[in-house]
Amino acid sequence: MTFLLALVTLILLRLTERWIHLHLQLIGHRLTGSETAALSIYAIIFFPGVVLHELSHWLFAKLCGVRTGRISLLPSVGKTGNLHLGSVEYSAAGLDPFRESLIGAAPLMVGCTVLLLIANHLFGVPAARAALSSGDLHALLDLLRTGFRTADFWLWYYLAFAIANAMMPSPADRRAWPALMLIIAVITGLMVVLGLGDLVVEGMRGLFTLGISYLATAFTFTICINLLMIAIIALLERLPGLQRR
Repeated sequence: MTFLLALVTLILLRLTERWIHLHLQLIGHRLTGSETAALSIYAIIFFPGVVLHELSHWLFAKLCGVRTGRISLLPSVGKTGNLHLGSVEYSAAGLDPFRESLIGAAPLMVGCTVLLLIANHLFGVPAARAALSSGDLHALLDLLRTGFRTADFWLWYYLAFAIANAMMPSPADRRAWPALMLIIAVITGLMVVLGLGDLVVEGMRGLFTLGISYLATAFTFTICINLLMIAIIALLERLPGLQRR
């Protein structure tokens, strides 16, 4: 059930994220009439998230003993037409799938951690999860009201929004993931053949459940953030001058 929840929240997160990215670019283009200016506005909105994304790559590369190069926090369009809000150069020579996958997943891990810290600061995640699990809607509404009254709520909300929608690994970040999963599958298969399958399952079950629960909570918080932003963007698109022509 935990895995299913994480999968569902991931799908919903990606759907809301894509809607927001598309409509923010459309609003920027309608406001300025220029693709370059619209791109600049779009990049500014997500700048805190881009900074965290690229610094996460850089930090994990350093921790993995990988030589790093230039860090870019400026938007650019790749050869395939894909938009890149930032990048970090690092040496991939002799880099094994485990370290490359770890570097690629760094923004997601760091982003989820920061999101959960913000969520706990605003709403008290453990109390909110307990209220949701027990079906105590009154307690949940009280937590939400308390969160909205938190000092600088909108600043924390903006930071969470920018981080949440810039933390997902890009296709380049996921390049080594298939090789890593193949290695894990081979090792797991060997353990099963050697009669150590039960030991592996018992050893990994708790860690796997904890990690998936961690992701599901962060993704759920992100979806709530995105749904509020979708409502705001939809209202903005109804303003004179921003409606579809």
